[in-house]
Amino acid sequence: MPDSDWDDSLLPREREVLALMADGWSNTGIADQLYVSLSAVEKHVTAVFAKLGLPASAAGNRRVLAVLHYLAATGRAGARAGERRP
Repeated sequence: MPDSDWDDSLLPREREVLALMADGWSNTGIADQLYVSLSAVEKHVTAVFAKLGLPASAAGNRRVLAVLHYLAATGRAGARAGERRP
């Protein structure tokens, strides 16, 4: 996992959800992968947004911004599109 200040605030399950988001999974797909409810995934995603300081706004897509943070922190920013798709 990335060694950064923002990652320290994320719980292990939140990091796992963020990693699956970065792999292109929808909330429903993440719920299926982790064998949890859709509601649980939505709560984790909301927590990730809050902990990364990504408020809801018209200026940007929080899901994309969260994934960009993850990719930069893990060194996956240069990964080719489609490498690890669901």
